[in-house]
Amino acid sequence: MKILLSLASWNPSQGGPFFFVRSLSRSLSFLGHEIHLVAVNYPNMPAHVSPEGVSLHLVEGKIIPGIRQIFLYKGRKQIDNLIKQIRPDVIHDNGLWLTFNHEIALSAKYNKIPRVISPMGMLNPWALRYNNWKKQIALRLFQKKDLRHSNAFHAASDLEADSIRAFGLKQPISIIPHDVHITPDQAHFCSENYRIALFLGRLHPVKNLMSLIHAWAMVKPKGWKLRLVGPDEVNHRKALERLTAKLGASDCIEISGPVYGSEKVALLADAQLSFLVSKSENFGISAAESLAAGVPVIASRSVPWSCLKEERMGWWVEGEVEALAAAIAEATSLSESELQAMGIIGRAYAKKHFCWEAISIRFAEFYDQLVKSCKK
Repeated sequence: MKILLSLASWNPSQGGPFFFVRSLSRSLSFLGHEIHLVAVNYPNMPAHVSPEGVSLHLVEGKIIPGIRQIFLYKGRKQIDNLIKQIRPDVIHDNGLWLTFNHEIALSAKYNKIPRVISPMGMLNPWALRYNNWKKQIALRLFQKKDLRHSNAFHAASDLEADSIRAFGLKQPISIIPHDVHITPDQAHFCSENYRIALFLGRLHPVKNLMSLIHAWAMVKPKGWKLRLVGPDEVNHRKALERLTAKLGASDCIEISGPVYGSEKVALLADAQLSFLVSKSENFGISAAESLAAGVPVIASRSVPWSCLKEERMGWWVEGEVEALAAAIAEATSLSESELQAMGIIGRAYAKKHFCWEAISIRFAEFYDQLVKSCKK
């Protein structure tokens, strides 16, 4: 099958969507499918290398200051020519709200190619409220029509599927989680003279890191350090650093930029606890990566990770300061061996539910069924 995956930015700073699409494209290629990627190439955010066996196609564009919208140089013509040249069996578009997504939708409709949308959590209630005025403009101009003309949706969780239905969309939805890389077995003995609790992801208001910092400063567990690691968005890192200093917690909270590849693997290997306390997530790939690395997770109830509590792999609590502080106090009071025992359960769960072979096969079957139904 010939599959075209699209994403607005082919750069790791995009966060979860980048890692999801990169992993999916590589996995589908390993299964023998012909995979193409199309993304925007920005002057200030150069495109990353594509996975082995995957063809990357770039259209030139830039971010319009203030509204953070994409301006494409002859974008419709670039994308339409590319799709006519590739003639994919199916197009899988990732994300919403941008003119790039709109041009993908127009070209798919014009060329009569089935189109799947992964909203990437952008239809969840909190995400819809954030910068709502921009989204209202996009909805009126193109987004509502593009959503209604999609042939199907992909949701990474039941929670995201509910958000899609709540938006009034009736098309088929395939609920498939993201896959993660399973690293070799390893014990988590920190290389530092303190134990590490880790947040790995974008430094953005949706991640609820203000509440996490308040909760950590309230408990200040002895012999522990909280590390917040990820790319800065909307200048949120400065706000986090100011709050950390104000609470007198600079000695036990460390904030730093993103890490990738072997550095990321090493960071997870040193961690004994992980956080995903977002106000909204369609999946939360950092939680899956933590479990795959054998690290227990504290997650908020606004993310689709109730399995943490059910399977005794971590904590699933309200995202307010008091509830997070209680979970932190309980987790950091456990011994290394107790946390490692939880990590072993989490790693086995990740191997069963998030391995790339099973996930990519489910996507391939989903695409195949969609293509056949559209032909009928």
